[in-house]
Amino acid sequence: MKKFFIVGMPASGKSRLGKYISSMTDLCFIDLDLEIEKKLDSNVKDIFEIKGEKFFRKFETKTLKEIIESESNFILATGGGTPCFNENMSIINNSGVSIFIDVKREILHERISRNDKRPLLSGAVSLKKKLSDLYKERIEYYQKSKYHVSKDVRDRVLSIINSYS
Repeated sequence: MKKFFIVGMPASGKSRLGKYISSMTDLCFIDLDLEIEKKLDSNVKDIFEIKGEKFFRKFETKTLKEIIESESNFILATGGGTPCFNENMSIINNSGVSIFIDVKREILHERISRNDKRPLLSGAVSLKKKLSDLYKERIEYYQKSKYHVSKDVRDRVLSIINSYS
């Protein structure tokens, strides 16, 4: 049983990395946000706006637990905030291997500037300040990951995962 969890800031490339790792291994790729969207038949931004963040975070934890219980060999891209709520980081670490993808905030800023689908960042007066504040809030959770990767991300993460074979 191999369960890997990618955590990190919004726009850090968790989903893209997960798809890549899945293509290079026998792991199934799961995107937690997409699973939530399928179950609720709505996108994350609309869920936040209509039902609120509290509802979303509760449903996110429920969905995370369901995936952990029902799947055995996967790489899962969490939402950026997933590790920071409802003891999710403990759930993740007790269920498999967590990998924190730490991307420079300048890169996050550039990626987010091109895409306004992130509910906690859309409409920010100063995206740079909001990103900085969010990083400061979340880093303590991300740092609980078993691995912290900030360079040569694809190769390093693939190497980590292959070491569990």
